[in-house]
Amino acid sequence: MPKIPAFVKKRYSGKQVEDSMQKLIYYAPASFGGLFNYAQEQADALAGEGISVTLLCSPEFKKRPTDRYSIKPNLTEHRTSTSKNKISRALNFLRIVVSNMAVLRREIEDGGFRHVMFVSFAEYFAPIWSRGFRKLAKGGVIFGAVIQEPVRNFRAGPLWWHRRSISDAYSFLKYAFVHDNVVLDTGKEKEDLSTIVIPYGPHRFPDPSEDRNQVRQRLGVPVDAILLFSFGHIRDDKNLDHCVQALKDLPDVYLLVAGKRSANSQRPESYYMTLAESIGVSKRCKWIIEYVTEEEAANLFAASDLVLLTYSSSFRSASGVLHLAARYEKQSIVSSGQGSLKSVVIKSQIGIWIEPDEPNAIVSGIQNWIKHHKEPDWEKYRNENSWHQNARLVKDAMINDEETED
Repeated sequence: MPKIPAFVKKRYSGKQVEDSMQKLIYYAPASFGGLFNYAQEQADALAGEGISVTLLCSPEFKKRPTDRYSIKPNLTEHRTSTSKNKISRALNFLRIVVSNMAVLRREIEDGGFRHVMFVSFAEYFAPIWSRGFRKLAKGGVIFGAVIQEPVRNFRAGPLWWHRRSISDAYSFLKYAFVHDNVVLDTGKEKEDLSTIVIPYGPHRFPDPSEDRNQVRQRLGVPVDAILLFSFGHIRDDKNLDHCVQALKDLPDVYLLVAGKRSANSQRPESYYMTLAESIGVSKRCKWIIEYVTEEEAANLFAASDLVLLTYSSSFRSASGVLHLAARYEKQSIVSSGQGSLKSVVIKSQIGIWIEPDEPNAIVSGIQNWIKHHKEPDWEKYRNENSWHQNARLVKDAMINDEETED
């Protein structure tokens, strides 16, 4: 018999206890961006596997009409503070994280949940909030998390605090779901943690409302020109400066950049605009520096020929934009460190892999695509990287867990 948490036994009986074995609470605090899209898809796919999924989110979270999970909008979403005071920003972030974790713990107990899923692993301030979850785990609650960034370069505070935070955050997890074979850094050895590779499926963005020519006319891009597309947050590790410089050697190619700067610590969009002006390619660069809706993103993908994912070697995670590009059957020029992004591109051939941090490699990759363009087997990619397969692997691990009582 599966181990039943004491709070479930205390509050429920009979069939209610039995039903708790098929319930899962899904922690998803983001209402925009890649993690938001991932939560929508995975939660819906899990519900499609017959699991009763309650998605714990902020009031800003938008559930699609066809999604099969229920939502509880009781979390506070963290948005980048406009305060120039670092201490004030950090304290605000701490307040939100600790508050949301308290809400999650309360929802687990009040709702009688035995299974808990995090859309993304986050170690921030774990020594402050993790103790209660360790207690729940010892009592029979099963915790899983998608490890979206198996290798994190960002460090908050001194090294000893960083290591302690990682260790405490992993301390209550039983299942770590990753998108590539990787040895996780859990802070200290954790023998009871199972690491399971799951696919990253294509996102269900809407169909374009405009055709290619209409969008290009609106953007001021010639119909017969090749249009490169960089979508999402503007970050230093995307090597956008290399992409702008590549236009010097690609006279008939245009560049479209759509998205917002991810943080004040990153180079502003004006840096790239000034660079384009200084090397004489600004007329072939189009900038949409704002939040882009799913509907507009669909139109921009429709107008584009090739998607740029030219990450630096420090980037070793999955990329939602790669799978979004695949939804519109657009190939990508891709670079990164060793990780899921590289593995998927090389295995599925839905993009052209180039070495990271080498400006000339971008030019060569684009020229190679122009000369030897060949459509990938998109159907094979979709079959091998489906949300159904993602959810089935999660269910087999977490819901079919056969842990027995002591």
